[in-house]
Amino acid sequence: MESDTHTLTIEPSKTTIKIVARNDEKVAKHEIQVKLVLSYYWSQNLPVVEKFLELLEVVIKNSIFRVFDHDKLRIKYRLRTNDNLESASSIFIEFLEVKADETLFEIIDSVIALEGIDKRGKLSKVTSFRRKINRRIEKEI
Repeated sequence: MESDTHTLTIEPSKTTIKIVARNDEKVAKHEIQVKLVLSYYWSQNLPVVEKFLELLEVVIKNSIFRVFDHDKLRIKYRLRTNDNLESASSIFIEFLEVKADETLFEIIDSVIALEGIDKRGKLSKVTSFRRKINRRIEKEI
């Protein structure tokens, strides 16, 4: 009896995030150059975290689509920051569930941690507990 193997591997390093989707023998690999992408967002005065999350979601959808034809992709993840999105220097993204139509993909290495230089002042650091983000996000793309 043959069983289907549907996996999504997220391999973060200091400079890249590799996204690998597998469906039995089919494999799709994509790589995000983190420093390059974040530098571009900063230089263009774009909302860095929001744009990065959008890019990550699209890369995951495209990777899975290359190995598993689907209409809707449902992604659930937890986003944690040490301040609001504009001031955060520490961002953690933990993927909880990825479904292509009704097919669940097993997630391997589900956490991405981005750490930057903390340029907040003392008062901002002390009061950041009010602005920290710890939310579960569910998207359908």
